Amino acid sequence: MKKITGAVLVSALFSAALFAYNPPAGSQNVLRLTEPQLITGANSVAGGGVFGATPASIINNPALTAWEQRITLDVAGTLFINSNTDAPYDYCNSLGEAFQGGILFPSRWCVSTLLFQGVWTKAFDMPIGDNISFTAGVAKDITDQVSVGLSGNFGLIYGDLTKSDWSASAALGAYYNFGDLSFLQNLRFGFALTNIGKMYDRKEAMGIKTAKKYRDYVDSGDTTSPFEADDATMWPGICTPRFGVAASLLKNESMDLGLSLDFAAPGFQDFAFDAGVNLQLWDFLKINSAWEFDLQEFSNDAKNLLPSVGVSFKFLFKSSNGSYLERKGWAESDMTVSGAWKQLYKNVNAVSAGAVMNLGLADTKAPEIILWGEE
Repeated sequence: MKKITGAVLVSALFSAALFAYNPPAGSQNVLRLTEPQLITGANSVAGGGVFGATPASIINNPALTAWEQRITLDVAGTLFINSNTDAPYDYCNSLGEAFQGGILFPSRWCVSTLLFQGVWTKAFDMPIGDNISFTAGVAKDITDQVSVGLSGNFGLIYGDLTKSDWSASAALGAYYNFGDLSFLQNLRFGFALTNIGKMYDRKEAMGIKTAKKYRDYVDSGDTTSPFEADDATMWPGICTPRFGVAASLLKNESMDLGLSLDFAAPGFQDFAFDAGVNLQLWDFLKINSAWEFDLQEFSNDAKNLLPSVGVSFKFLFKSSNGSYLERKGWAESDMTVSGAWKQLYKNVNAVSAGAVMNLGLADTKAPEIILWGEE
């Protein structure tokens, strides 16, 4: 009898937690809207179908940058286009913006990353508001196949859409490259536990369930009384576990086709699934696409089921003789420019562009050992 009573109480508490879940739409991915690689990266904690790491990769998994050999600079921006500005939604802005700047430093002990992000958007379908965020991370390779990472984040939300609030959290990550398994090449696994700390907790924001009620209220034609949003729950989801797997399905000298699958449980109150496809052509062209399903958002008519699409080009450049870059040993470097589009919600589209510059060339040759002075 006691076991049955306990099971009923646990089920009731779990159901109550699910019922109370009401964050603003888009708030779980607020830090993944600032650059093309994040928008089209399927939130992959395993590095994507075709492995790639930028300073912003620590948002998904702080362990992903452990094998980077060069100083990396990352600058990107996103424009949010909101088409839902007619009454009674006329308090919303037609345009929103996001910005990102990051830098990655490798050393003999670890790889360190600093990242600044800002998101400013006031759309009924994605009422995130005005946010700025600072993230710092360190990653370390344990073996040739395993790495671990740790990051810390501080965020601030302000402006007239929601009252001011702050967040402070940490994230832990691990990455494992299994190698080849049957037709799967470069099979990789990733795990991260994110948002360990204080999240935003302002009830004045309009959560996904409140927004659904408001849509129904407007559709009914009843405009006799104002509608207030005062019951949003904390966001992003506290202590969110993420697990991902990725591998190359078809790989040869001129192309690499990869797939990634990721699963998350934001705050243990929601379920999110992400799938990504990456196509690398030669060494300079990459085409990305990602598709996301968020159970709670889908259940409350905050649907964002169209896949994102992105493309990136990498090119080499040489510094002039006597320049600062040449004196630092970076006479030859490479830069990747990217662009992406995603329909985030029915009335909100994101267009993003960015550039990632790696200073110097990666060392791909094994060290040469000479015994007793022989050549």
